[in-house]
Amino acid sequence: MKELQIFHLNYPNDYKIKTEPTSMAVGYFDGVHKGHQEVINKAIEVAEQQNHKRGVMTFHPHPLSVLKGTQLTDFLITSLDEKIELFNQMDIDYLYIVEFNKDLAKLSPNEFVDKFFVDLNVKHVVGGFDFSFGHKGSGKIQQMDEYAGDRLTYSVVNKVTFEDEKISSTRIRETLDHGEMDLTEKLLGRPFSISAEVIKGHQRGRTIGYPTANLDISVEHKLPKVGIYAVRASVNGQRYFGMANIGYNPTFTNDIQRPIVEVYLFEFNKDIYGEIIEVEFYKYIRNEEKFNDVESLIERMKEDEKETKKFFQIQT
Repeated sequence: MKELQIFHLNYPNDYKIKTEPTSMAVGYFDGVHKGHQEVINKAIEVAEQQNHKRGVMTFHPHPLSVLKGTQLTDFLITSLDEKIELFNQMDIDYLYIVEFNKDLAKLSPNEFVDKFFVDLNVKHVVGGFDFSFGHKGSGKIQQMDEYAGDRLTYSVVNKVTFEDEKISSTRIRETLDHGEMDLTEKLLGRPFSISAEVIKGHQRGRTIGYPTANLDISVEHKLPKVGIYAVRASVNGQRYFGMANIGYNPTFTNDIQRPIVEVYLFEFNKDIYGEIIEVEFYKYIRNEEKFNDVESLIERMKEDEKETKKFFQIQT
């Protein structure tokens, strides 16, 4: 696989670079779901036909956080690092990460096309049917001829659906809210996952025979519905099955403000504090419960483990 070249662009200070002729997909691409993949694959297809570099342009931070002036909470399906890894797997040559700021938001559609398409040597632009750009989203991909003339060509990817409903980041956030991991996987084209650093928690799990890895997850990142999940985790290139708890630890405390994510991995006893692990969520097992005593919690966790191993067809 070729190495992905990443360009961080900041308007108006640092956005002028020289690159080879490029066919580029453009969008925020939260989740890099199946609809987004169609857009990116169209750019790759044109790049191969025209002998262009394969490019993707995304934005950071999310435009909503800048325009509203507040931090997003429980929203992003993919962090920037997770998006970069997904783009890398798609065999892209150039990734342009444009800082979304108020100066960028003020550009007219014509100015945006001039500075971020034409001046970057983009010869073909691909966008989804609902992609808009420029001041207050007034620029529409369908009107690219009006902004670019004959300086570049463009493609519009029509709505991509599953079961007669549009695949969108909004729909995926809703499926996560309902713990519908199977449907989420169909919309994403892969299991929903979170990559995060393992940090020290209260270490209660190890005292009851279920040592867990606590994940340090940004408040911006979307979490699935509170509950117990069947998961698979990648740790230093090795994969392990296990269970994850998303919730508030009600059996032990009542002062947790935001759900925490703890992962118990089967047949695993290594110290991984400080490591980045990726956790894939496959099945919602049950809601989080408050137990009257620790023994009742342990008995229930044994049942959860049996159900999880049955789901993954692990011999016990």
